[in-house]
Amino acid sequence: MAVEWAARNRVVFDHDKSEAMLFSRKRRVPTAMIKVGEREIGFNKEATRWLGIWLDSYLTLREHQKTMAKKARKAMTGLRRLKGQMGLTSANCRKVMMACVQAVAMYGSELWWRGDKKGN
Repeated sequence: MAVEWAARNRVVFDHDKSEAMLFSRKRRVPTAMIKVGEREIGFNKEATRWLGIWLDSYLTLREHQKTMAKKARKAMTGLRRLKGQMGLTSANCRKVMMACVQAVAMYGSELWWRGDKKGN
């Protein structure tokens, strides 16, 4: 369908950048290939970033959580450096932390948070 649409609208897909993801709860992921036009594309076994969310084939979101935690730690390190060097007040430091660090750490959290008090 997409290949026909591309042909009608004079669009060319870059097949080297194309990848296929298979989402499954099964432990064993098939190694089959899918055919798009004349090309065969294999399934990506690694996590793939889609709209800023890192998705793995089991949809566990562990890779996303790990990546966002790493980014948040990096932002927090920068904030500590800013507070130490520039003499940022505690109130302003809290505002920056909420705007930068927490926003990064919690990006996409609505996908796994169930609304319980424990945070499970």
